[in-house]
Amino acid sequence: MLRQPIIAVLGHVDHGKTSLLDRIRQTAIAAKEAGGITQAIGTTEIPASAVKEICDSILKKFRFDLTVPGLLFIDTPGHEAFSTLRHRGGAIADLAVLVVDIMEGIMPQTKESIEILKESKTPFVVAVNKIDRIPGWKMENAEFLQDYNLQSSEAQGEFETYFYKLVEQFDAFSIPVERFDRITDFTKKVAGVPMSTKTGEGIAEFLAILIGLAQQFLKKELVKTDHSAGMVLEVKEFTGMGTTLDAIIYDGEISRNDFLIISNPPMIAKVRSLMIPQPMRDIRTEKKFLQVDNAVAAAGVKISGAGLDDVIAGAEIRTAKNMADAEKMLNELEQAREEVEVRVEADGLVLKADTLGSLEALKKIFCAHPIRSATIGRISKRDIMEAEASPENIHKVVVGFNISISPENELMAKNNKIKIIRSDVIYKLIEDYEKWLEEEKEAIKKKEIDSLPRPAVIRILPGCVFRASNPAIVGCEVSEGLIKPDVDLMKEDGKVVGQVKQIQSQGINVESAKTAEKIAISISSAAVGRQIKEGDVLYTHIKSNVYVKLMKNAEFLSGSEKSALEKIFEIEKLNDSKYGMQSAIF
Repeated sequence: MLRQPIIAVLGHVDHGKTSLLDRIRQTAIAAKEAGGITQAIGTTEIPASAVKEICDSILKKFRFDLTVPGLLFIDTPGHEAFSTLRHRGGAIADLAVLVVDIMEGIMPQTKESIEILKESKTPFVVAVNKIDRIPGWKMENAEFLQDYNLQSSEAQGEFETYFYKLVEQFDAFSIPVERFDRITDFTKKVAGVPMSTKTGEGIAEFLAILIGLAQQFLKKELVKTDHSAGMVLEVKEFTGMGTTLDAIIYDGEISRNDFLIISNPPMIAKVRSLMIPQPMRDIRTEKKFLQVDNAVAAAGVKISGAGLDDVIAGAEIRTAKNMADAEKMLNELEQAREEVEVRVEADGLVLKADTLGSLEALKKIFCAHPIRSATIGRISKRDIMEAEASPENIHKVVVGFNISISPENELMAKNNKIKIIRSDVIYKLIEDYEKWLEEEKEAIKKKEIDSLPRPAVIRILPGCVFRASNPAIVGCEVSEGLIKPDVDLMKEDGKVVGQVKQIQSQGINVESAKTAEKIAISISSAAVGRQIKEGDVLYTHIKSNVYVKLMKNAEFLSGSEKSALEKIFEIEKLNDSKYGMQSAIF
């Protein structure tokens, strides 16, 4: 027996996600939302009878019957909600609808939704909305195909321009979109269904395409089993019932008085009451619910029971008829968690996620990086201590998907210099980490270079001998490069004459001096008139191991430093051939 397919609706803000379901439900949920933006996850069941009523002429035209009991839509407040709808092995949604404004095209949240859909490998349809805004377009018929043929040639031309501009945008993401009626192989093209949620135009074709794709390509996925499985969407206080769970049942059946097994936190509760919204109504806005004895997948349900206060949204749920089976299932859930979770005494990242499925996806995305631990739940003190235990600074990181951190733990992380990277978009976590990693590596390299002697050429100024020896103090001008204390100085013949002990500029000690600056330096082991004299040109003596490091990180050297280093290289090469390297890098 087939269950109804679960269809997630995604898209950029104000492109018409909720309005699409409103048009189907003939309700006004979007108008009731704050600012017209969906604020919570909602589920809406569209029974087969309603689908048949809306699509009757389309079904007859294409000669196919309904074999699924309906459609279950999940309206999401954004990409992060869809990311949460994940169980072990993949996404809960069987299909997705990506709503795009034909006039605006692909926008930032559209891009994020595309990445999520590609990463989760969820098949989807593009709802090309707001065709009523196309210049010259006039609605003559509720069906797009009939209406298109009644438009003026100018309006048809405008439509084609906008539609195929959108197709080009999808091509940039390697997604081949085509108008649904022009597709011969739906396994190779993504259907774009033109519509207007304002006028209702194209809605019939849209539902027919969803039904057709589900019945043609998802039959195996829609076969119900005897094992109930679901996921918590939201944890809510409900008047007269205390804490309740808004959940989606994606397999099997849940009944009143069942034992409810919950993965996060691991617990068993009794289903005290089971409620569903009325057909064609949204679970998140409905105030009155129908009390039912059972609900069959796929369904959105509200569950009440004792001790549900600490349940985490995204937790997996199962049901059993007796305590023995419930305990067995709880043990299986915990074993599955242990299989996915990682804890090792090794250098690596700390990964955190809200659900088992999300954690599996997170581990997969970070597979190219070492992982010290990967667990479910909020970021805790233990996680911060785990990150601190990693010997490499670039691994002192906690990566969290769709989870929170308390202000106390956030402060602890900051004080211990632990990087916290969190996001509700799973693919953005790896992007954010790798961006931070590059910045951190650059900072580490720059810090290392800053600690090294730097190449410089200086000239002792005539008439600027302030002390002849012990140490010699002379006035100099930096001809090229960067001079720092504790660096040896040599002449053009490669002979070391002494070491810079201090640098002063206008009587103040400084850490360095660059090209064209006039300074006073003290030189140990040198005497004016013996090792050095006025007018001498001196070079910093760069040891071979330091030279190699400078060469490898030449991007941190100024042009003047590179020029000085090349001159120093030539002096050392003439003096001896111990470097054996080429200066052509400069």
